[in-house]
Amino acid sequence: MNGTLPKIQLIRLLYTHYQHVNLGAANKFFIDFGLKVVQEDEEKIFYRGFGENPFVYIAEKSPGDSKTFVCGGWLVQSKADLERASKLATGSAIQKFEGPGGGHFVDLLDPNGVKIRLHFGITMRLEDEVRSEMPKAVMMNSWVDKPRKGEFQRFDRGPSNVHKLGHYGLVVDKSKFEATVDFYISTFTFAKTDSLFDEKTDKDMMTFMHIDRGTEFSDHHSFFIQSPPEPVPFARPHHSSFEIDSMDSQVMGHYYLQEEGWTNCWGIGRHLLGSQIFDYWFDPSGNIVEHYSDGDLVNSKTIYSREVAAPNTMAVWGPNVSLAFLTTRMEDL
Repeated sequence: MNGTLPKIQLIRLLYTHYQHVNLGAANKFFIDFGLKVVQEDEEKIFYRGFGENPFVYIAEKSPGDSKTFVCGGWLVQSKADLERASKLATGSAIQKFEGPGGGHFVDLLDPNGVKIRLHFGITMRLEDEVRSEMPKAVMMNSWVDKPRKGEFQRFDRGPSNVHKLGHYGLVVDKSKFEATVDFYISTFTFAKTDSLFDEKTDKDMMTFMHIDRGTEFSDHHSFFIQSPPEPVPFARPHHSSFEIDSMDSQVMGHYYLQEEGWTNCWGIGRHLLGSQIFDYWFDPSGNIVEHYSDGDLVNSKTIYSREVAAPNTMAVWGPNVSLAFLTTRMEDL
């Protein structure tokens, strides 16, 4: 909990950071996935999308023989937010950030020991550069409205067009679920959007959170917490999810990843909560990453809802959910 300090004002999610045993294989996958290399050396690679964030993912060479989730990176509203964070029990000193965009950061630990990195003063990509890379919008003809006249739909084979990192989430033991949700809600400007609960116990098992910007709309969720029925010895990431420019780009990217020999985890389908069209993949280290498009937006007037945790609350259409998606273990495919 943050005691009497004001909540830390979040602006947006910037990136997630993972360590990989085989950095070369990870690099090949994420390029095929649609990310672009911004900065690299033998130990660490920064990737971006076509949006204004200077980077959206960090792949680092693992110092050991196992994969590791390092942290999620968030942009805060002011330097005062970094100062507040540094005064929390697990807060670090304010430090200079040496990666793309510069600025300063503070590290915090959540109740499970998972690191959160907060940034301020980071320089975004130039507007002209972003505009020059924006994919052409896909114009759809419906049965009632047909705006595309005398123009044809043509697409190039290749990776999906990744815009930004949209969300990530953690899997925690059910004994720590409520404390973890309370920590994020009380420490940061998160608000609950939806939760899934166990019908037998009426206990929440999964909570989706959006960045609370008042009446200004934000993504349905930028973060989520999940607790499965079985014990979780240590908190782990469930997946990191990247927004794509269109469903066509998403489907083209799906088949491209398939042709390149990568492992599909679940999808393509459409979620119920959040409405996203989803497509989940395993990277070479066994982490789940998602392409999504057409997600919902919410604000302070959106009514929080609770749904029974069941297969029909996970997807409106698509293949049956895979065991590997539930366990986050590639071997369960």
